[in-house]
Amino acid sequence: MIAGFDCSSKAIHLSLIDEDENVTGLEKFESGDKDYETRFYEILDKFEAYSGIIDISTAAIESAIYIQNAKATIAIASVVAGVKLQLHRSGTPFASVDNRAWKKVIIGKGNASKSDIMAFAITKWGDQFPEQDYADAACIALWRKRNGR
Repeated sequence: MIAGFDCSSKAIHLSLIDEDENVTGLEKFESGDKDYETRFYEILDKFEAYSGIIDISTAAIESAIYIQNAKATIAIASVVAGVKLQLHRSGTPFASVDNRAWKKVIIGKGNASKSDIMAFAITKWGDQFPEQDYADAACIALWRKRNGR
């Protein structure tokens, strides 16, 4: 399985694709806690438990994006770093990818909008994405399969 990760300060979205580029799984690791510190550890604990039971051959994770709010940027970067650490500890090879880079390769334009990404994802995989972040994660996994190895 090839994993793609899209992280925020509130959740980790994971999409899995197989060698034939079929989406085989969608997972979300989240916490409803309002306190970021508590939420951060709960999200990563859930991901760690999951990563111990799934066989991921390789992965890609979207690099943290800069947001004008420094606190939000740091929070997202921390979640990304937590996922990277867990992938490292589990021996899963992975690559970080800038959002403009995977969009350019997969969608055809680095400034692709959310609607562009969802349209691509629905055309390729059907209407199976309950949230935008799953479609993003699937495209990130596809980038890893096609270009990131």
